[in-house]
Amino acid sequence: MPPAEMLNASLDHLPEERRERLRTITQALVDFVPLEFLILFGSHARGDWVEDRETGYTSDFDFLAVVESETVASDLSLWSEATARARALAGGIPVQLIAHDLRYLNAEIRLGNYFFVDILREGVLLYDSRRFQLARPKALTREEMLALAEHNFTYWYGSASVFVQNCRYSAVQGRLAEAAFLLHQATERYHHALLLVFTAYKPRTHDLEDLGQRIERACPALAGALPRKGSEEDERLFGLLRRAYIDARYSKSYRITREELGELDRRVRELALRIRKACIERMESLCGKDAVRTDLPAVPPLDEPLLEALPMPAEPAAIEGWKRELIVRSEQRGREQGKAEGIIEGEARGIAEGERRGKAAGIIEGKAEAVLAVLAARGIPVDEAMRARVLGCQEEARLLRWLQRAATATTAEEALEEQG
Repeated sequence: MPPAEMLNASLDHLPEERRERLRTITQALVDFVPLEFLILFGSHARGDWVEDRETGYTSDFDFLAVVESETVASDLSLWSEATARARALAGGIPVQLIAHDLRYLNAEIRLGNYFFVDILREGVLLYDSRRFQLARPKALTREEMLALAEHNFTYWYGSASVFVQNCRYSAVQGRLAEAAFLLHQATERYHHALLLVFTAYKPRTHDLEDLGQRIERACPALAGALPRKGSEEDERLFGLLRRAYIDARYSKSYRITREELGELDRRVRELALRIRKACIERMESLCGKDAVRTDLPAVPPLDEPLLEALPMPAEPAAIEGWKRELIVRSEQRGREQGKAEGIIEGEARGIAEGERRGKAAGIIEGKAEAVLAVLAARGIPVDEAMRARVLGCQEEARLLRWLQRAATATTAEEALEEQG
């Protein structure tokens, strides 16, 4: 039996009013997006949905939209509009819509991603173009689920902690808006770590409000771990962190003080500690406490030594040594991150090859960071386009030329010149 036929096709377990809303939403999405499949999953598919009139809580309509094209699946503006249209027809019922291309979805199903396997097992098929088939799922053992959870936690939690360190480094340098953006990235990745451990899935969103709601649904014990509402101060600080993803990079009006950044750093660290505890407990529930690795990454303690700022020396003779020290520090940080990413990739393509590629990427990243660090230390402004150009460069020789010029150039344009 093809996996699409494994899905339930009946909404008879729902009240007629909800069935009609789902039919209306389905037609609206079919008319708006080139769908191959639309699947209802979660509590409304299982039949254990909740509508609490006293508290006002109502379970979401959860939809998985499957399209043929990866480009369409990645079009965030398209899916934002699609979600808005579905919510307008949902009669006040919250709507969560995730979208993936067929190739990605089938690959995840074959690997046994239990988030998607559960959708096939429990979901309701609302629409089928009948042009494609879904893959046959592989059921993971508890040992395999633990290995996947450890794998995801090690990468995403460890990566988040690197961003925390980079945030503190930028703060030391006085680049507070940049530090706020890096703290946002750390927070986002801590959320991803928990979602992947609990569900083996992370959504395509950078919105900390949405991510906060998702981790609280996955692990109710985390409610309030990063205060979003309640007091005016909580809302103001969370708003600063939430807006940092866009405004801290692109808006000159974004402002954050050292005190605000320090308080947000403390709150994110508290969130990270609680997420780590919840994730380890979840992993222990799979195969027992003794089966869980003891070397899982931890959040950097507040008193951990940071990559301190290196003021540019006044004496010309000392500049070369200062520059070499910047290179060493930046390359070390890039190499550590690159090696970690290489090891993750290596699990799919061979550990040795992945580690080799990761180290090489880390060296490149380190030199790119060194270019930006030299310019920043000399007080030379670098706009977003130039920063992206430096960080996107994969040619070590070119980065070395830029690094040499950064020590003497008077503008970023001069440092990145290709002639002379």
